[in-house]
Parts: sequence; C-alpha cells; structure tokens
Amino acid sequence: MSLELQVNYRKAEEKDWEKILELYNSLSSEDLYLRFFSYHRLTLEEAKKIVSGGDHYTIVAESEGKIIGEGTLYNDGEFALVVHPNYRRIGIGTKIVKKLIEKAKEEKLCGVKFYTLPDNYPMIRIGKKLGFTISEDVDEVFGYLKLNCS
Repeated sequence: MSLELQVNYRKAEEKDWEKILELYNSLSSEDLYLRFFSYHRLTLEEAKKIVSGGDHYTIVAESEGKIIGEGTLYNDGEFALVVHPNYRRIGIGTKIVKKLIEKAKEEKLCGVKFYTLPDNYPMIRIGKKLGFTISEDVDEVFGYLKLNCS
C-alpha cells in the first residue's frame, strides 16, 4: 500500500449504501463479531439505514472511489466504527473518531461513548489515544469522553 494514500472524509450520502455494504462484506467473521457483538452480516436494509441519517450522523472515509471506513454517531453520543481490513493501523479509524467528536461538539452533546469487546484492541487503543476514560469488565469495555456542553 502506498504511503501516498489519499483519503477523503465526508458525510455519508444516500447513494453510498452499496459501497458501505461492500465495506462490511470485506470484514471477517471475527471483525463482524467485534462490531456487532455477534456474527452478523449487514443487510441491504441496514446499509441503507446507515446512510439515512435521522437518529444518527455517518462519516465515511473514501479512497479511489471506495469506502474504506465508516463511523456513525448516534444522538445519544454513542458511536460505532468500521475500517476495511487492508487500511487498518494507518490512522483512518482515529481520524474518523476525531471527526465524530467534532460533530458531537457541534451538536452540543455532553459526551461521546463506545462499547466494545475486550478483544477489540484497536478500538480500545483509539479511545486511550483520544483521552477517553476506559472502563473494562469481563464481557465489555466502555469508553467515555466528556465534552463541554451547555
């Protein structure tokens, strides 16, 4: 992979659902388990819901016409993140989370949070790097970042 990878981060559009479905179809069973806490394949309807807005805001990372990452922030401050296996460990996930934090601040949310499994070391690393308070138990890891809200 080239170090000159050009990545565009933008709000998801309704036409992106097919590329988001392709992104999720690139994930292994283990990746899907870490994302959904179960072995779940994204359906066409779920891909369309990701881009629909409403109770959430979705950012995509796009390179060479392909969506290589997706982050969704829900109205309660919870967010979810997926990065294509071939594009991990180069900062895309961190950049998406930073953009979701910016959006949360714009929306005057008091904090952002994530839930993940203890085996999801990349998500836990991103949380620690960005200053989240991390609480771990046997079944779940909770990350919380307090924001200044009014």
